[in-house]
Amino acid sequence: MPLVTEAHLEARRQQILEAAAACFARDGFHRTTMQSICGEAGLSAGAVYRYFASKEDIILDMCEAELRRNLAVFEEHASKGDTEAVLSGLADVFFRRLDEDVPASSRVSVEIWAEALRNPRVAGALRSRTEHHLEQFALVVSHGQDRGQINPDLIPSVIARTMLSAFYGLVLQKALDPGVNVPAYVESLKSIYFGRFWLKPSPAPTDKSTVRAGVKTLKKEQRS
Repeated sequence: MPLVTEAHLEARRQQILEAAAACFARDGFHRTTMQSICGEAGLSAGAVYRYFASKEDIILDMCEAELRRNLAVFEEHASKGDTEAVLSGLADVFFRRLDEDVPASSRVSVEIWAEALRNPRVAGALRSRTEHHLEQFALVVSHGQDRGQINPDLIPSVIARTMLSAFYGLVLQKALDPGVNVPAYVESLKSIYFGRFWLKPSPAPTDKSTVRAGVKTLKKEQRS
């Protein structure tokens, strides 16, 4: 009897994960059964249960796989000296994946978030994944501050959460509307983070008389 190689085992595992993702995206987590995953994968129940005992185990594996993949991306781009180049490269990679959205990864992400609200094991895995991402983004910001490229008064962990929130927000929008223009969204984010959002700074009023004068002018324009 021929030995089963590690490559074969990994390919079969990936086959099951992709089938589960397709089912979760189409039917939702709770309407998906292990039987429907078997059917989607074209495998027997025994073959699927050899790798995963439950849908919960499949989600946990998905979280771990995404974390490994994303940490590899951080490691690849961290070697770039310029902080803007690092952040721009990370944005291009992560948002390109979302734009490709195969197989409907945005809908799968939302399903996992919803399950995390009810399932402590999934919540723990999701928190761990999020914390690792926040640590990596905060490290990029901190390095940018050390190089004099980012305002040193800003708190790296807070900026990291803001960046991640921008990504999560688009994931939700993509799940609700697959036609969202992801590249345009990315360029808008870059314009904000890299200082191209404002055409020129607007001077703030210096005293109350200036404010009153501005209000009078506005009222006059509204009446005319």
